[in-house]
Amino acid sequence: MMTMNKIMTRLRKNGKGQYRLLGLCVFLSVLLVSSFAFMYFSHTVQEFLPEGGDTRKLCTLMMGVTVIGCTIFTVYGTSLFFRYKSREMGVFLALGEQKGNLAKALVKDMAKVILKYVALGIAGAVPMSFLIWKGFQLLVINTAEMAYRPSVLGLLVSLVFVLFLMVCVLVAGVRFMKRTDVMEILNQQRKTEMVKEIRPWTGKLGMALCAAGLLLAMAVPALSVRLFDFGMPTVWNGTYLLCVAGLYFFMLSAVGRAKKGKHPEKYYKNIVSVSLMRFTARQTTRNMCVSTLLIFVMLLSAFWGVMYYNSAFAGTDKMPADCAFHFPAAEEKQIGEEDIYKMAEDYQVDITSYEEMEAAQLMVRYQEKDFSEKTNKYFDREREKLASFVSASDFARIAGTTEEALSIGQGQYKTVVSDGYEPSVWITPDCLEEITNPVAGQAMTMTYGGTEVYDNMTTMSDPFLFVISDEDYAAMTSGLGASEKERMIFFDVKDVMDTYDFAEALQREYISRATSLSDHMTYYDAYEEQQALAKGEEYGYAGSIDISPENTQLTGDWKYAPYFSVLMKVNAMQMVSIYVLLCIYIAIISLVAIGIMNYVRSVTIAEDNRILFGDLERLGADREYKRRVIKGQLQKIFAYPAVAGCGVTLIFTVLLCYFNDMRFIGFEIAMIGMELGLMVLLGAFLYGVYRLSFKRMAEIVRL
Repeated sequence: MMTMNKIMTRLRKNGKGQYRLLGLCVFLSVLLVSSFAFMYFSHTVQEFLPEGGDTRKLCTLMMGVTVIGCTIFTVYGTSLFFRYKSREMGVFLALGEQKGNLAKALVKDMAKVILKYVALGIAGAVPMSFLIWKGFQLLVINTAEMAYRPSVLGLLVSLVFVLFLMVCVLVAGVRFMKRTDVMEILNQQRKTEMVKEIRPWTGKLGMALCAAGLLLAMAVPALSVRLFDFGMPTVWNGTYLLCVAGLYFFMLSAVGRAKKGKHPEKYYKNIVSVSLMRFTARQTTRNMCVSTLLIFVMLLSAFWGVMYYNSAFAGTDKMPADCAFHFPAAEEKQIGEEDIYKMAEDYQVDITSYEEMEAAQLMVRYQEKDFSEKTNKYFDREREKLASFVSASDFARIAGTTEEALSIGQGQYKTVVSDGYEPSVWITPDCLEEITNPVAGQAMTMTYGGTEVYDNMTTMSDPFLFVISDEDYAAMTSGLGASEKERMIFFDVKDVMDTYDFAEALQREYISRATSLSDHMTYYDAYEEQQALAKGEEYGYAGSIDISPENTQLTGDWKYAPYFSVLMKVNAMQMVSIYVLLCIYIAIISLVAIGIMNYVRSVTIAEDNRILFGDLERLGADREYKRRVIKGQLQKIFAYPAVAGCGVTLIFTVLLCYFNDMRFIGFEIAMIGMELGLMVLLGAFLYGVYRLSFKRMAEIVRL
């Protein structure tokens, strides 16, 4: 007796290709999301990414994008599967079979396929994530801290995604089985999605909406802050939706609009190809929009990864001193010139220059901007805290210049900034209003004399490190003891990248000599703590930190963290390699999805129109004409999303770089050039998929 299960089994054998396609979509989605989850939620990544930091937020956002992209990809594959199954289900309904029985049989039939591929996806995620991690580790950095250590949380996230994916497939199945019109189901494979007449301005409106959405979302918030001190509310980000709507209109015009124009012979020559696109206009438009968004995600992820990697090293390359550190002068017996030279001799390191200087901690009153979440407005406020001051002669000696070149007169100050510095919305170098000797109480109002560049010093004082004349320095530091002063040491070494062992040993020695005097967070200020305690308030930067060589966050958390160029490069590589890995992984996921979606869409068009191509042949169409029809289909499917995705990404990147600080710097221009290179590589990849799709379509229509 032939039961429903046996019938379904027989049908599954006859339609292996469609079941394999559905299984492939599920397998790839589970594999990619699970392997991403295993890496992102591994102990190594979670320990390296600071809690609440921007990097963690961006990685979490990327995780969400991955889930959304893979879900869309699977839902698309499911819709194609149900499109294929519609005829079979319609026949059963026409023969009198109950819809409930069919639904149960279909669920069981799909479950056998889906569960198998889900298991394969999860099973393959662990070795895949491990191999990607090890390959990246060997290519970028290979240290004990970068060992692959997956966590249970990664597996739980993977299982949650699997459940979510199965719910999406189930919902799609329920919608499919709720059809009541048997004839509609029977003709599902032949059903067209003709759209109303597309107006001539649709494509232009789409491009205008894309441009308006990006400009409103990126330019208005930046200009609002600079011109009106007003921060746009979070809901303003909804203006990005204008870009999405514009993208849809643009694609709809590209797919569904055709006119005779001034060359009607060209219109009639391509009428078959144009009509084929219009018969499935809505479905094709949605597919092309998803491909465009995936291209945007792919390019932006790769761009962010490389930009993050390069920016992490840009700062260290500009540092004038290979090694620099500062520490409280009072009581703390830190390493000095003799210790450093002795250790350099032990490690056979040549020190090419060595300088020391004194810095005084003076109380400053200055202006800065703050932001009110209640009013969404930036406002000016006056602030008092301690900042470091050095004499003009000492700064000239360290910076390798002369006092005459500094040109600092009495009553003037200069602000030390980094190379390429631009004032931010929060504070400017001319912010200083008054300085005060914290012991004697002597105050002085000074005038702004400009900036001096020395990157190593910019991290040694907040908001800035200031340079004043020798006469003013002597007057303002009168009566100060060692507790109000710091020592600063700067030196260079020969072949800096070969001095890792020396720098690590010196850093360990420096850390081991640190006392409670220097056990403070990065933005700790003794005067601010004193004022907070006097008011009975809690000081947010109070308390000790974990001062130990094993603390991977020490460089960013410690007020007196030392700077060693070689160690900073290695530490930066450890930090950014995690983010770069995740960015590149997102790009790979998007690229795979783009290739498969476009390939599947191409094959679907050929399968749905196989009879039409046979009719064309009987009407006298030669081989070349049919090839031209196929190419016309493929060119739109591949070219329009690629052009739109690359165009939107390029505009987004340019606006992002410009409105970040209202200018373009060399680094940003180089990154935009790199993005153009990525677009060329993307074009080569899509051309390869195009050739495969054309070959498969030609086989299906028997060219």
